[in-house]
Amino acid sequence: MKPAQIQAQISRVISEAIAELRDPRIPLIVTVDHVAVTSDYGIARVYVSAFGTDMPDLLDALSHARGHLQRQVGAQVKLRRIPVLEFYDAATARF
Repeated sequence: MKPAQIQAQISRVISEAIAELRDPRIPLIVTVDHVAVTSDYGIARVYVSAFGTDMPDLLDALSHARGHLQRQVGAQVKLRRIPVLEFYDAATARF
């Protein structure tokens, strides 16, 4: 598959998985703005935004839930290797 297709699938899976997380630091609505995958599909940089929340706490909570989110990606996206997820603030990132 093409990188754009992989990025779209990962974005969809992560959006759904974040909506199911029950961490008080994660607001009800978190938007996955962009996903950038490296050429070897080893790292997926996920750019998120949320309205009215403390972004460092949100990024910390998502990093804490990284294992669960990676398992969700591995179960739903057919890749040889599951990418390591890295979370960034979409407001401060240039993608």
